[in-house]
Amino acid sequence: MRVRRRHRALLAVTTAALALSLTACNGDDQAAATPTTGPDATASGPAATGVPADASPAEAPAGGEASKAPEASQKPKASAKPNGGGSANNTEAYAYKHPCAMRQLSLNVRQEGARRIIEVANTGASACGLDLLPAVALGDSSSADRSNSLHPLVPSGIGGPNHALLAGTKAYAVLDLNPGGKAGAKGIDEMNVLVSPSHMPNADTRSFPLGAGATVSGPKLGLYHGSVADAVASMRQADIAQR
Repeated sequence: MRVRRRHRALLAVTTAALALSLTACNGDDQAAATPTTGPDATASGPAATGVPADASPAEAPAGGEASKAPEASQKPKASAKPNGGGSANNTEAYAYKHPCAMRQLSLNVRQEGARRIIEVANTGASACGLDLLPAVALGDSSSADRSNSLHPLVPSGIGGPNHALLAGTKAYAVLDLNPGGKAGAKGIDEMNVLVSPSHMPNADTRSFPLGAGATVSGPKLGLYHGSVADAVASMRQADIAQR
């Protein structure tokens, strides 16, 4: 009987010791699972996910949107607009204040039947202003006296600013030597052209032969225009003698 009691007492002591050991182990496991303060706790907290600690899920950046630039910064910049011919000195306003000089122009005359197309090109880098029409005199190329030269009719009511000739553009004036198709005056074989008479000296006059078979009777001259068709229409309105 004493042996059994001692055996039971020893078994009870062993069981109690084992229970205490298990309780201590569970306590250590729970302590290891609980975050501690310091750097390790920060790395495992909300900030490690890229979301501020006090932000709600709706405030977190989605799909990498945080790496994109603001929409306004992605819009292309507006390009500079051309101004006239691309510079401040190639505008109509500039042309009105700066008369053309012969050195910045080229002059060509071509024949179309009884008509002569006077073509003036601005070969310079700046706009300039021409008179509204050229000065034209028709005469004898062999005569030293030009006082008897014939002058064409021009449109009446001429007025307004100069004809603006932008750099790289052309102006046209049309002279019809014989609009009525009548017998022409004798001894007229040359036309003399001063492109812009109120702004240029007589020394800038250029002479052109009329060619064989040309007849001159009641010639008409129109204003400068940007196209030959408009220059022809202006020529048809000629009704007074050019001075």
